[in-house]
Amino acid sequence: MICPIRITYDPEGDILFVTFGSPTPSTGYQLSDQILLRVNPDSWQAAGLTILNFSVHARSRRPIALSGLKGDTEVRVDVRGILTTPPVNRFLGLSEDEKGVWATILQPALGEAVAA
Repeated sequence: MICPIRITYDPEGDILFVTFGSPTPSTGYQLSDQILLRVNPDSWQAAGLTILNFSVHARSRRPIALSGLKGDTEVRVDVRGILTTPPVNRFLGLSEDEKGVWATILQPALGEAVAA
């Protein structure tokens, strides 16, 4: 099922908001000090992403450490599953090494976000 995606950029705060589907009550999972994943607590579907300092990350394309994914709890496993499936994986690429789990912003490019 394809859900509509709405992208909103706040240039003053340099914050990108991505909403998947219709706005819905959600629970936020702080993946890092820069990325928040919003999840519908009933369906466990991604409701949205919030990315702070978006222009910095969009320009550099450097991976962001996901400190919120440390540990082996069931919720962290479920959140990891959400991050690796559509529509979230269109926006964030996940990688893992001996130092931890990392996310790279795949899209939108800064110009696309500002135009949205």
